Amino acid sequence: MQRTEDVFDYLGWINRQVDQHAVGLPSSEDHVRIWQGILFAVDGRRMLVALDEVRAIVAPPRMVTLPGVRPWVSGLANLRGELTGVFDLARFWFDVTTPASRHSVVFLAKHAQASSAFLVERSYGIRQVPYGDERPLSDSEHHRELASLPGFHQEVRLNEEWLPVLEFRSLLEHDQFLNAVA
Repeated sequence: MQRTEDVFDYLGWINRQVDQHAVGLPSSEDHVRIWQGILFAVDGRRMLVALDEVRAIVAPPRMVTLPGVRPWVSGLANLRGELTGVFDLARFWFDVTTPASRHSVVFLAKHAQASSAFLVERSYGIRQVPYGDERPLSDSEHHRELASLPGFHQEVRLNEEWLPVLEFRSLLEHDQFLNAVA
């Protein structure tokens, strides 16, 4: 070991020794920006909703049915201490009732104006979705028919599959959804 009286030379020597014995690391990392979404199914169709739009995922609660409302309004339920409207998305979009099964779940939406929950056929869990692989539904080859439905504007590619993205805010503010009284 060479030891000199100059401190800076010594520090430079230590730095060279570290560089010589360092394990090879990648020189640069490509960071891919991602967002988290919940993959779920409605009437057999797989789709995504952003994780930050969902406050909770719960089992279908006991509900009180309401007279004089549209068929897609499942009822009112006490979810997390709040009286919450529960809506069947399959019935709203496709006029098909979501079958009751052990896989059915309810998404409690994050929305400041209204406490709303949405019944879906099944949830497949959280997925990491890269930014940049999205396109408008009107340009879609697979989900063009969803472009006219409230709550849908785009689709994203996840593992070579194009999935429509549901936006609760857009759905909750749509006139068709707001007109829940028959």
